[in-house]
Amino acid sequence: MSKALTDYQEKSIHGQFKLLKIKALESDIIEQSHLDLFGFSKSNQAEITRQAIARQTGETIAAMKSEGEIQLDHLNGQLQGQLSLKGHQLQLSELDKETAKNNLETLEVQRKIDKLNKPVQDTKPTPNEQLKTSLIEALKQHEDGWLWTIINSLKPLWLIGNQGSGKTYTASAIALIRKYCLDANIHYLIDRHATGDNSEVWRFLKPENIAETEDDIIHSMQQSIIFWGNRIKAKPDDKVQIIVDEFTNLRGLVGDIADSFFKLSLTDTRKAKCYLLGITHNDTNSSFAEGTKDTRKAGMILIQKFSANGETPLPRICIKYGLVDVNGNNLEDIEKTLPSWLHPAKIHDHFNGKPINFEE
Repeated sequence: MSKALTDYQEKSIHGQFKLLKIKALESDIIEQSHLDLFGFSKSNQAEITRQAIARQTGETIAAMKSEGEIQLDHLNGQLQGQLSLKGHQLQLSELDKETAKNNLETLEVQRKIDKLNKPVQDTKPTPNEQLKTSLIEALKQHEDGWLWTIINSLKPLWLIGNQGSGKTYTASAIALIRKYCLDANIHYLIDRHATGDNSEVWRFLKPENIAETEDDIIHSMQQSIIFWGNRIKAKPDDKVQIIVDEFTNLRGLVGDIADSFFKLSLTDTRKAKCYLLGITHNDTNSSFAEGTKDTRKAGMILIQKFSANGETPLPRICIKYGLVDVNGNNLEDIEKTLPSWLHPAKIHDHFNGKPINFEE
């Protein structure tokens, strides 16, 4: 904009101010009598004059603006509007953030309130858990806990001994402890006399399957091999048991399947989380599969039981092999004893209304 145009506009504005002032004075004189009638003070009159001058000045200035100035004012108005909108949007964004923050704080407070109001669960062990704990503690305290170590181990456990040494009763008591304390049900009971001569010994086990006849025993061993393989693939959390009695006689009865069953038990049962509990006469290749002497010592636990007269079991036992000391050294031919309460009837009664008094 040129300086001449600016000077011209300034002169015009000053001229308009003079005219406005004269008009305002004239108007003030003309209306003086009327204003006095309505009780206006001099300060009221001055304010009216000021407003009139300001209004007419604004109109005069607007009328004198060039096209460029009008466009500039329009652009300035748009800019102010956009700035106002952006400011409004920013305020809304800040409000949204504050609202979200308040919501999170409200949720956190509510969570804490809910936690405080949540009823406290009774952590007191159930009677059954107490019975488990007391039995396990008694096993751990018996002669440095060797018996609990064996019961809790997934290594195949085999009992040998002469007739009358109590192998079957001891096996039944161990199986019941595993069932009650380790939640391991008996998947297979393989025994030619399971429901005959040994029915009293096994009566508390409640096995899922029983194999007594030759065909059933062959089938059970075949199915056990498949069972182990499937469980290894499934990587189960639960544990199960398979019990086999008089394995020496079964080898002669069912042939090669018994040897396959035994050999695979040394490698698969631990991975399948299956406790194998077996009973045989002695530690020879005629009692077990031939060619397994070295793998037996590495892969299973063997306990020998004794009898003084061929009828009455003795508390004395001998751990032939399968355990190690705290330094990992193999323990062989270690003499130990069994507690007097290690009997299937007493273990059953412990969990059925007649807890064992371990102090006696």
